[in-house]
Amino acid sequence: MLMELVEQLRRNLKETLRFIKERVAGTVDIGIILGSGLGGLVDEVENAKSFAYDELPHFPRPTTEGHFGNLVIGTLAGKRVAVMQGRFHYYEGYTSAGISYPVRVLHGLGVKTMIVTCAAGGLNRDFSQGDIMAIRDHINMMPANPLVGANDNEIGPRFLDMTEAYKSEYLTLAHRVSEAEGIPLKEGVYVGLLGPAYETPAEIKYYSTMADAVGMSTVPEVLIARHAGLDVLGFAVITNVSGGQHKVSHEEVITAAQKSSESLIRLIIKVLEKM
Repeated sequence: MLMELVEQLRRNLKETLRFIKERVAGTVDIGIILGSGLGGLVDEVENAKSFAYDELPHFPRPTTEGHFGNLVIGTLAGKRVAVMQGRFHYYEGYTSAGISYPVRVLHGLGVKTMIVTCAAGGLNRDFSQGDIMAIRDHINMMPANPLVGANDNEIGPRFLDMTEAYKSEYLTLAHRVSEAEGIPLKEGVYVGLLGPAYETPAEIKYYSTMADAVGMSTVPEVLIARHAGLDVLGFAVITNVSGGQHKVSHEEVITAAQKSSESLIRLIIKVLEKM
């Protein structure tokens, strides 16, 4: 039964990749996943070919506001990129297979490096709304791991080493570029939770002892990327730092992310130029 699932995944991937490759020539260097309110990067992609998720065979569909649901392939900062304008979450009801599928597709397109972005709540009291945080490491507090189940040994190992989930060389590069461009850049640990409820004041107090930012995404994608041997760079936009003292809404998160998106877009483009 487990190997049947592996074979089904392989067949699905072949169909999705065939659909894309029949319409876009060449391979892709870098995959980019854009979080809530951060979809504007696709406007910078040159010679872009856009696919709505719902036209891609076997691709999941986003249901969260702020996630447009497009795969955009083209050139950015001289690199061939595949940009996911919107992602998928456990809280939408997706299984691990659904969340991980797009990363498998990126890998199948030739991606060797993945940049993930997300909107996150600030736990570190030295952070402010609008800050950009380079993700140094993460803590998985979600109820599942997308690698649970049958393992495809042709993609990656059964037991995955996560010593360097986020490539230290890219982290150094991000800081060097941010300093040169005058873009303030924080650094910290991201903790991934199930959602969709925001954290209680007690939970914020607890998670702040272990991490600098909290969100409902990113971790599953990074696990799948590392399983396939992709190098990862991550950025979180700090959309609120409430400490549990005021109410948080999704509208606030999107608005705050959009306000910081210009700086993050410039940072990503400059980092791509140096990769």
